[in-house]
Formats: sequence, C-alpha cells, structure tokens
Amino acid sequence: MGTNVKRLRELITGIDEPLQVAGDVPDAPIASVDYDSRRIANGSLFVAVEGFQSDGHRFVTAAVDAGAAAAVVSRARLPEFAPLAERGVAIIGSDNTRRALSALSAAFYDNPSAGMTVIGVTGTNGKTSITYMLEAIMRAAGRVPGVIGTVNYRWCGRETAAPNTTPESRDLQQLIAEMRDDGVDTLIMEVSSHGLALGRVDHVAFTAAIFTNLTRDHLDFHADFEEYFAAKKRLFTLLGALPGDRAGIVNVDDDYGRRLARDFAGASYPVLGFGMHDDAAYRVDPASVVNSLEGIAYTLSRPDGGGRIALPLAGRFHVYNSLAAVATAHRLGISFDCIRDALAGIAHIPGRFNTIASRLGFHVVVDYAHTDDALRKLLTSVRELRPRRLITVFGCGGDRDRAKRPLMGRAAAELSDHVIVTSDNPRTEDPARIIEDIRAGIDGRAYEVEPDRARAIAAGIAMASAGDIVVIAGKGHEDYQIVGRAKTHFDDREMARKFIAEREAA
Repeated sequence: MGTNVKRLRELITGIDEPLQVAGDVPDAPIASVDYDSRRIANGSLFVAVEGFQSDGHRFVTAAVDAGAAAAVVSRARLPEFAPLAERGVAIIGSDNTRRALSALSAAFYDNPSAGMTVIGVTGTNGKTSITYMLEAIMRAAGRVPGVIGTVNYRWCGRETAAPNTTPESRDLQQLIAEMRDDGVDTLIMEVSSHGLALGRVDHVAFTAAIFTNLTRDHLDFHADFEEYFAAKKRLFTLLGALPGDRAGIVNVDDDYGRRLARDFAGASYPVLGFGMHDDAAYRVDPASVVNSLEGIAYTLSRPDGGGRIALPLAGRFHVYNSLAAVATAHRLGISFDCIRDALAGIAHIPGRFNTIASRLGFHVVVDYAHTDDALRKLLTSVRELRPRRLITVFGCGGDRDRAKRPLMGRAAAELSDHVIVTSDNPRTEDPARIIEDIRAGIDGRAYEVEPDRARAIAAGIAMASAGDIVVIAGKGHEDYQIVGRAKTHFDDREMARKFIAEREAA
C-alpha cells in the first residue's frame, strides 16, 4: 500500500467539499486517490471525472473490480452506482467531482503547498519567461525553487516532461508533495486558463498571483473572450480566499490587467501594478529602454527607489516579463541588488527569442509565439533591431482556434519583408486547410507557401544575407511535431543550426 495511507473517514470529513455517502462508510485504509482507472490498485479511492474524451463514470465498475475501496461519483448518478456498496465499497456523491478530486488529493498529500511560498503566473503570454526569471532570483536569494510550467517540471536537479502546463489536480498535488519532500520552499507555477476553469488549482495555497496580459488564445476551449478572462481572474479570487500576507501583481499597461486591478481594488490583499503607466508601482521609463541582440536594459522606479535592470535576453517583451518578476520578488522581501544580479545572469530561456548567429552575418530567432499578439510583439521587437530584411517562417497549430490564423497571417505580412507560411503541429487537421486560413489574412502581399516545415526553414535560411534576421515562430522550445496522431522529433533550433552549418560549409 505504501507509506502514505489515510483512513477514508478522515479524508472525506476533512475537506471543504460536501459529499453524500450511499449507506454506511466502511473506514477503509486509502492508499491512493486517482481519476484514472488504469492506475487503480487495492485500497484506491477512484474519482469519476467527466473529461473531454471520456466520462470517468464509465470506469467506476472497472475501478472497483481493480480493488478500489471507494468511488466518488456525481451526486445525480449516486443511485446508479449505489448497488456497488454491497461489495463493501464506499460510494460517495459530489456536486462537482473535479473539485472533489482537488480537495481529496490535497488532503491525501497533506496539503503540500501550505508550507511553501507559491507564486502563480497567469495570462496569455510571458508566463514561461517569468517563471525562469523568478527561479533564478529565488535561487540567488538562497531559496530552493521548484517550477511547474510549459517547458517542464523541475526542482533540485530533477526534471520531468510537462504533458500539461497545469497538471490535473491529483497529479499536481502529488508533484508538489514530491517537491516538498525534496526541500522545495518556493513553488513557481504557470497557471493556465484550462487549469483554472477545470479546478485543478483550487487547493493550492498561493502566496502571490501574477497577471501578464490577455490576448486571443484558447477560444477553442473557452466559449468567448469574457469566459477566457473570467478563468484568468479566478486565480485572484483563489488568492483572496486564503489568510496571511498575499499580493497580486498585475500588468496595468494591458487593458484587461487594468480591469482586473479595478475589480480587485477592494481585495483583502494589495494589488500592485507594473508597466510604463505613471500609476504603476513598478514603472519603467519608456525612453530608458535599450533593445539589442545582446539583450534588454531599462531604468526602473519602484516604491522604495529605483535602478537599472539589464538582461542578456533580447526582445522588448522581456521588459514586461522581468518587471513582473522584479515586482513579485521585491514584494516577497528579496533585495533589489539580489534581483538585479540574478536577472543579469540569465543566459537564455528555452524557445523565447533564442538567437543563433551565422558566420555569414545574418541571425536566426526561434520563438514560441503562437498567437497573433505574441507574433506581432515578436516581430515588432525584431524590427527595432533594424535588420536589413526580416524573413518570417511560421504556421498555426491544428485542432485549435481557427479565427486567430488570418490574424497571424496579417501580423506576419505587415511586419516582415518576406513570409514563408508552413505547418506547425497540424494534428488531425489537413495542413492545407490551416494554411488557407492563414492566407486569408495576408491580404495580397507577397509571400510563399511551403507546407513541409523543414524545407520552409531551409528556404528562409537559404535566402538570408548579412544583416538579415530570420524569425522561426510558433514552436519555440518544442522538440516534436504532431501530424495526425503521430508525434515525431522536430526541433526548430536544431533545424536552423543544421541549415546554417550547411550554408557556412558551402
């Protein structure tokens, strides 16, 4: 059964989620909590969650057959499964099995986040970069950071793949428990709108919440933009439900950020703004910003003074990302000198404005930008570097929001000297259809189409000359491509280096 065993009665009476039990509760020892019937073993508590591809209620009987000691089902379906109680299994009803899964998982793992400083980062763009910056700052301050995000989950020299930016609540609580047991005292996590809407972080004890911005994304999941914004706001509602010294850190240059700051002006915790507006608590003088291929620098004013920040990371958007990290770390009591020195030592963030130089005098920039706003900001930042020509290679993901495709096409065409439209991760969609959606926004401008991503990257590099910058956008840190349901190795950075080397050797 393992060492972490809880009594069922202790679990179900110690959570904040109302439950209804069919009949008597056998006070069985519970060896695990899970929503995946394939992982059920003797003594498990199975929680039936309605997913996107299947309904967990279909597997309740299978879970019991596999040894589950208890099962949580939708309260409305309790009569359907009540007969299983005759087999000595506790059948429990919940009005929200997702929330029950979160509460039970947190209780099973002894609320692992409660003893940590937990920083949640939400918004459309910038989350990953902010987590890397905060990780560097916390490590420099002598803390032991753990990170849960898009690129990977990492702590104390350990690193695991990230199938989801924000894992399902049960997996999240187990992961946090592992970090706690390894000595992590500061957890930095990207909090996706999916994770918030699906209740995956309902029982995480956040200390600080960061809002970066809100632009079009994930409208294949959220019904509309207001629902998307409501999901992001939920992080700040969760923050307010907790006692103690908390803080909200918000980009007040973003329209939705200003709206969020107004909505939470009366919260039980302070909401501090960052940006270039005069009313931002952490403010950058726009005239002080220096953006080059070597990095970004600016002058910061803050509640207790000011100073110069310099990062060896190119891209104007890193002004906002670093501002968020500075404001949060400073609010958590870390000195400005420590923050400044830690940021100055960050060499690179995977897939975020990664630059590759060629001996032929041109550069390649690989970036994760996969929304129209992110692509526009990326290309605008590259334009500030005054390239001789800006050549952009990009595509759009399949089985995702179609409406952003022409918007990305328009952004690329307006800001590039030459555009090569290609495939991203087409998934189960026809790549040609995705490309047609992109072309609809290009509006008669000159461009070319090369559906094969490797050949498209090769074409972009083949036409580059001294002073040019080739931007490869959309996949960033990803080292795979998904075509149909097959996932094969593909890394934009590797491809760029390969084709640069071939040109240099010619």
